[in-house]
Amino acid sequence: MTDLVFKGQNGQVLTNSLLVAEKFGKRHADVVRAIENSLTKGSESTNAKLRSSFVLSSYIDNKGEERPMYIMDRDGFSVIAMGFTGDKAMDFKVEFISAFNAMEKKLKELSAPQTYAEALRRLADEVEEKERTKALLEQKTEQLDESKEWYSIKRWAKEHNMNWRSINWRKMKALSYGLGYEIKKIFDANYGRVNIYHINVFKTYFQ
Repeated sequence: MTDLVFKGQNGQVLTNSLLVAEKFGKRHADVVRAIENSLTKGSESTNAKLRSSFVLSSYIDNKGEERPMYIMDRDGFSVIAMGFTGDKAMDFKVEFISAFNAMEKKLKELSAPQTYAEALRRLADEVEEKERTKALLEQKTEQLDESKEWYSIKRWAKEHNMNWRSINWRKMKALSYGLGYEIKKIFDANYGRVNIYHINVFKTYFQ
């Protein structure tokens, strides 16, 4: 049963058009055509969502020629299987769904900690990774905040003996876009993420 599906690189459960064609007793070219037709029948937003469930790949046929093949997830299979009718087709649909369920259950069991010690190790690894990410963010923030070209409104006001509330941030944003400068962000311990603006934006503001 699990031969109907396989594990993808990112741990997702997948099948492909060859397996579907073989199981349902259909020509592979017809299954490929059904997939391609399904990607154009809905609205643009629907088609965009559906395209994420199919990945165009290829395989080598018995003649040694390269042929198109689609890899699909559970949602993609469900859409294609809707068009297959008959008693046997229903049996095959149930087999595929059971295979998806069995593989997903197996992958969850494999990914779950098997012992208390393993759970603690994973937790420690997660905490360490978060701390490493936070340190890198703080380092980058410090570098940006000390930049001679990028300033937060509060830092600019402090260095120029001004009340930071007197600077209109909406005007600063408009000037940034008008002058072609991006608005970067840094982390502030008191206010969370704050905007920083290029020095030329401040100079233009106070002209």
